Amino acid sequence: TFAIYTMFRAFFGNNVHNKKIEITSYILHFILSGIIIHITRLPIVSLGFTIISLLLISFNYIFPIQKKIVFSSMICAILFVIEISIASSLGFIDMSSSYDSSFDSIVGIILIRTITLIVAYLLNKYKKSMNKSFKIPKRYYLAFMMILFGTLYLFIMSLENDNITVNNIVISGAVLIIVNVTMIFIDEKIYNLITLQNEKKILDQQNIAYENQAEIINQSMESINLLKHDMKNHLIMLNEMYENNSKDEIQPYISRILNGIDNSTRSNSNNFVIDSIVNFKLRVLQDKDVTISLDINIPHTINILAHDLTIILGNLLDNAIIATLRSKEKKLRIQISCSMDNLIILIDNSYDGNLIVENGQLKTTKIFKATHGLGLISIAKSLESYGGELRTEYTSNIFTTSVVIPYIR
Repeated sequence: TFAIYTMFRAFFGNNVHNKKIEITSYILHFILSGIIIHITRLPIVSLGFTIISLLLISFNYIFPIQKKIVFSSMICAILFVIEISIASSLGFIDMSSSYDSSFDSIVGIILIRTITLIVAYLLNKYKKSMNKSFKIPKRYYLAFMMILFGTLYLFIMSLENDNITVNNIVISGAVLIIVNVTMIFIDEKIYNLITLQNEKKILDQQNIAYENQAEIINQSMESINLLKHDMKNHLIMLNEMYENNSKDEIQPYISRILNGIDNSTRSNSNNFVIDSIVNFKLRVLQDKDVTISLDINIPHTINILAHDLTIILGNLLDNAIIATLRSKEKKLRIQISCSMDNLIILIDNSYDGNLIVENGQLKTTKIFKATHGLGLISIAKSLESYGGELRTEYTSNIFTTSVVIPYIR
């Protein structure tokens, strides 16, 4: 019953109508299945009960009726295949749906329960790993699999003892199942802990994004105030030059002012958020020998939260700038535009050619991997709320990142 519960959670997740009713339905399944076994041993009756009870249990979950039928049928099929496989492997081939051909091997029954638990565990872990934006280390799964299969192996080997009794088999089988159930409970606790730790890291990244956003706004306000103060002084000086008929000095002076403004402000799209992020991030390249190309053409306002833009664009620029500074060519090209209610961000940057790719996923090349590599996770979570998409391409020396974010006007 616990294995069935684990399988249902693998398919349906936590989308439950009522937790108490869900638990009650599994308890009823456990009780009724025990009663039916004592009333009749006809396989057709047991199979019919299993199919009906699994279908009824599926109504605990908030899913369309079609998926309830499909998932409960799949679970029934998994249970059926495991029982038939174990029974056949132990030489039990006299099977019939119309008369009592019950499988009474104590060893077989214990093996069926244990294998079912392990299959339920694997199915649950696979589903969870597919639904997470971060990966659980493989050694974590390997350690638990060694324990689960190790206890199963020890149980099978204990059967080689010539003096083993039925009581010994029952006791060792009970211990085997208890150990496996306990390990699954422990596994769930550890898995939740890992999930919380990763979510905390992502939350820390978002807090940093908030701080960066506040700093960007503060820096922009300071730049505006400084520009106002400087412009007052510049206008006084220009007025003095004009009154003193120093017209030859006016043009060079104006040129120096414009050059100073151009060097500190690279993005002038009139979108405050985008301009602030780009100008703030590119400040670190001001004295660097980096070829920068900007092409930003977007509306004054777009329906994307400033916080999300800071996370997405800020992390993209951070990665691109770090990679650019490590490369020999030092080239950075940023294109931001809007098309058909989509914000499109395209960043090309040179890099040193060093990439770590595991299972099609890019990994951080930074030394402290535990505290890095979360930038793309933060981007992915922000994009998910908009139905956006991120793609990466690379050659031997150029890395390209493209992001499409749908928005509503």
